[in-house]
Amino acid sequence: MSDYLPVEIVIEILKRLPVVSIIRCRSVCKSWWSLISTPFFITTHLNFSLSKTQNQLLLHRYDLNIRKHRFTLHSSDDPFPRDHFTKHLNFSDPEIHTRLLSLDQEIEEKGGFFAYPLDFIELRCCFINKLSTIVGSSNGLLCFTDCFFPISYVIWNPSIFKAIDVPPISRKSRSFSYRPASHGFGYDPVTEDYKLVRVLFCNYGRSPKVEMYTIRTGKWRNIDTTWKLFPSKSVYVIGKEGISIVVNRAFHWMVKTKTGKGKENSRNIIVVFDIGAEEFAEFTVPKSLEGEEQLINMSLAVVDGLLALVPCNLYAQEEECYSVWVMREYGVAESWTKLLDIDEEEGLGRVVGFTKNGIVFTKDEDLLSYEPSSRRTLNPHIRGQPESFYMNTYVESLVLLNKADGEDASE
Repeated sequence: MSDYLPVEIVIEILKRLPVVSIIRCRSVCKSWWSLISTPFFITTHLNFSLSKTQNQLLLHRYDLNIRKHRFTLHSSDDPFPRDHFTKHLNFSDPEIHTRLLSLDQEIEEKGGFFAYPLDFIELRCCFINKLSTIVGSSNGLLCFTDCFFPISYVIWNPSIFKAIDVPPISRKSRSFSYRPASHGFGYDPVTEDYKLVRVLFCNYGRSPKVEMYTIRTGKWRNIDTTWKLFPSKSVYVIGKEGISIVVNRAFHWMVKTKTGKGKENSRNIIVVFDIGAEEFAEFTVPKSLEGEEQLINMSLAVVDGLLALVPCNLYAQEEECYSVWVMREYGVAESWTKLLDIDEEEGLGRVVGFTKNGIVFTKDEDLLSYEPSSRRTLNPHIRGQPESFYMNTYVESLVLLNKADGEDASE
């Protein structure tokens, strides 16, 4: 390779290629194979991909019709385009009217439309258990867990179709005295490593049990934490199976604390775990959202890189139950600002995420999109198991390329 092109030039060329093309280039010669598999090139390619302005959204769901997990990539500008219906249907087809009549008669009345497969890219899916849940995603990696005990984890890169099995946690660390586990998965830029965190909250002021796995070491270790935030309190995680939101290199969980019986002894707060410092902190929520009456289905989210709070209650009448709040200055309680009110008569279900045009949420088995500008709720007729929906930004990467399939990542 050096006889023809300097290695620096080769890297500049290769890093601009799609992942599928880079994988093919490994077969050109042994030196290219070695170069592409190095941590340096994998990081160089990732940084170049992250610098691009065009982001994609990854949408995951468990399709109840085919009983399989489905992963699709959507444009961040318009994830569910409304003009695809006329774009992809052949109206010269003599059977088109029969086909149209077979569609849901209420689509137009409800502002619905069909998300046609050509509007997004479908990713091949590795073998994942039906009950698997996405813990988090970062730099093209997805981390899954299941609902069985002992809990198992898999880290998967769909771009290169490679996965590693996370080794089981040692028996000494398992305890039935704790509540169900809360999870977080993210990237630590200081150590340039990916961290999986498992937090077991408990009752009566006892310190939570925190265990961390890193891809670089391939091992679990206990995090020594001194629990000073909630003395003599019980902690309950609110939300989808204790899955965290990652903002500012930290995991965030919406929790309620109780110091006794009665509403006056309950309080809503946000628990923060810094990925790098490996320390806990506490964020307060807006005063109007602290009480127990606001507990139902309160969600954390990310809006334009800011930590967001979405209190939504299908039955409550309070204004705060249909609104979006953002923390303008990270960690500053006084910076909580109501971004918008949601004009949705039946309320929101579980919030899946935010796009440039609005809010994506679930109601029963449907994925819906609410546009604040038009105050319309659109139904792209994407259906799935309600708790299986997951949406986040996605970038193709080569992370895990230098790991063997199924290995525990320890070197």
